[in-house]
Amino acid sequence: MVESAEKFIYLLSKPITTHRILDRKNEHNIDLYSKWLQYFTELYNDRYNFLIMSYATCNRMKSNGYILHKSFEKNYELMNYNFSIICANNLLGRKNEDNKKISLASNSWFNENKRRFSLYVRNEEENKSIVEYTIFTLVLFIIQYLHIFEEKSINTNLWNYCLRSSTFSYKNLLLGIFTLVCQYVWTGALIYSVTSDFTLNSDPIIIAITVMSTLLSILYSYDTILSFIATIPLYMFLIGLYEDYPELELNKEEQQFIYYKERSLSMNKWHIYYNFIADLFSNCILPLIIPIINIFIILNSEDIVDAILNCMAIFFILKIDEELYTVTQYESDQYAMNFTRWIISAIYCKYFPEFEDIFKLECHNWHSNILQVAKKAKNKRAALNKINPNNEIIINLNKGNESVIDNLD
Repeated sequence: MVESAEKFIYLLSKPITTHRILDRKNEHNIDLYSKWLQYFTELYNDRYNFLIMSYATCNRMKSNGYILHKSFEKNYELMNYNFSIICANNLLGRKNEDNKKISLASNSWFNENKRRFSLYVRNEEENKSIVEYTIFTLVLFIIQYLHIFEEKSINTNLWNYCLRSSTFSYKNLLLGIFTLVCQYVWTGALIYSVTSDFTLNSDPIIIAITVMSTLLSILYSYDTILSFIATIPLYMFLIGLYEDYPELELNKEEQQFIYYKERSLSMNKWHIYYNFIADLFSNCILPLIIPIINIFIILNSEDIVDAILNCMAIFFILKIDEELYTVTQYESDQYAMNFTRWIISAIYCKYFPEFEDIFKLECHNWHSNILQVAKKAKNKRAALNKINPNNEIIINLNKGNESVIDNLD
């Protein structure tokens, strides 16, 4: 396995142990959140090597009694099954009666829970095989899913972008509606023009242009339809994923939280449903009609120039949804990285909610510190009976002359 994958899987399978290692190295300025971002970025950038090595690892793991598949759907099912076993049997022993969260940013938590901390470390070591195997399938299925776009040569357009993004684009929504209306209005106008006034042009050059343009339109329509067919399993899988893990969807209030807002996590399954239907009409139904219309439109042309212009117009109708989708490679990678990180963190934290602050909210250090300072200030003001009706508390920090204003619920 590639080094980046080993480090990332080790982090998620042994978070308590990793924290102890960092603490022993006196790396106080480095926490699990920093390692989470670093290891994930390294893994994402090395994802192709990870896939190649993973397929080679499949045979070795099978010989050791573990099952892996080359299908991301089967690995997803396997991951769900393994996570359910780990949690049902409490193999890591992190479920406790008082339901206290593990606070890795708090020294007091370690002082109060030394025995529990040692137990967690021991359980991580004793059950590392099943946990690492499960985390491996989690990482593998999402990387396999992303690789389908390159493997099947899927053309990204105004609708299927949602298959690799956790951000719903209202710009693409408006452009998509306008594009779909234009495509069908123009197609309807062409059909009406041909049926109401058709005159066969017997010019050999125009007939040759008709044959060549029809062949090209058939090839392009075939490629477009194949690209759409390749996305159908991805649409269905992603909708199912959102149904299995409703934590992936945020309501409007949650989207305004600072730890979510910066990542623009606005996608939900209904957006994916809409995009699927729009994609169906634009890149499956329409390409079936265009080659047929092309024959009659070109043969109905008055001269050669008119025939060539008609060819270009018909191809423009087919390609407009891809031409209007203008996203740089950098932006595309950013969307895909946020999408992948969000899915991994949401699934992981559903089964291990004690690490939600670190891996899902991604606000571990600053959030914990703010809450601690805010709580002290609130208690102090409550004692002095000086809390104003708006619950606005001004916290004076000892370091520097800065002040923080925090609105407490």
